[in-house]
This record gives sequence, C-alpha cells and structure tokens, in this order.
Amino acid sequence: MAIHTDQEPMPRLEPAPVARRVPDWPMVSNWPRQVRAPAHDFLSTLHARRSRTGGSVEEEDLASLLRHSTLLRQRRFDGRFGAWESRSAPAAGGLHALHLLCLPFDKHDACGLYDAEAHGLRAPNSLEDARALNRQSVAKIADAGKGTTLQIVADRYRYEGCYDHCDSLMWRDAGALTAVVSLVATLLGLVSVPLGRHGDDIVLATQLGAGFVGVGGIHICSKPTRQV
Repeated sequence: MAIHTDQEPMPRLEPAPVARRVPDWPMVSNWPRQVRAPAHDFLSTLHARRSRTGGSVEEEDLASLLRHSTLLRQRRFDGRFGAWESRSAPAAGGLHALHLLCLPFDKHDACGLYDAEAHGLRAPNSLEDARALNRQSVAKIADAGKGTTLQIVADRYRYEGCYDHCDSLMWRDAGALTAVVSLVATLLGLVSVPLGRHGDDIVLATQLGAGFVGVGGIHICSKPTRQV
C-alpha cells in the first residue's frame, strides 16, 4: 500500500505499455445497454450521499450502477502511452487499469468481474472462496449482512509498464473510482460504504493470476437501515 514516504510516481522514459488484460472467463450475465438514468441535479446527489448499509441490490440497479460508473466516452491512440481513454472516473495516463469484481451476498445472484465492453459479468467455474472471504470481511468492517461488494482490482503490470513507483497512482485511481461509484449509487437510490481494506486475499482467491492486486472496495446496498 502506498504511503506518504514513497517515491513520487514518474512516467517511464521508455514505457512498455501492457494492453488491458481481461480474463477469458465465460460470460455469466449479459445486460441490456439501456440502463436506468434518473434525472437529478449534481448538488442534490452530492448532498444526499451517505455511508450506509441496507438490503440486497436488484440486478437492474447493479447493471445501471456499473454502466454509469465506468462508461467509455472517448478512446484515442495518440496518448503518452498509446491507448488513452476517457471514462466516468479519472485515471492516471488514461490507462483505466482498474476492474470491478462483483461479489453479492445472496448466493443466488451472479458474481464475477465486470466487463465494461460487453456490459456483463465474467466468472470462472467458481468464485465461492472469494465470495466467502468477502462476506467475512464486510461483516467485520461494515456490519453488513446483505448487499453487493465491488472489489476494486488493479492491473499492476499495466501501471508498471508506464510508470516508475506506481503504487500511489493505483490508490489514487481507486479513490476516484470509489467516489464516482458512491455518487452514482446515490443517484440510483442506492447506498454505499467504502471499505478500508486492500482485498488481496479476495483477489488471490479468484485466480486472476499474477499482477492483479486489491486496492479497496465499495459495498452497495438498497433500503438503508442506519447511518455509519
């Protein structure tokens, strides 16, 4: 984890960009690209945001949340590191080297890594170990018994191909994404709690492979019951 005494990140003099790596897992959820988009002004949404826990998240709401939070607005190939993207949350170098792993508490709900291009979830044969570890962690951190966790997964190799001392960049990007997800959740009538953890054990349990690390998470719920 990055700390204030770490060396400042610097673009590599001879970058060797790594292409975005998305595991070739089967699609377990394919969602319509038309998602819910309530009309609301930004300041009202900002002022309404609270860290709360509550009930389970409907699939339609989860699909809308993920789509709005990661929406691709522009892609070019003339950036500092070649491929450059503009999405809902800012990202170092336009790399957007973070993934969202969806881990619902309800065992009947699909879990998997969100594929923003396909707008659906990808999963291996089983993510039960990751789901169990997450449930224990969230129960301890946020005292939540329902909802869906979005574990943030960073592709360290993609960062390292472009930056020296990249750790703080991963965490800055994760913080920006957490803020965007939290605000979108509020807009959709959901609630969220940022989780004070890295989640490396959960990422390891997915068998994503070398170079993928946990950089925090957000627990999403409906029907708030109390304020944290």
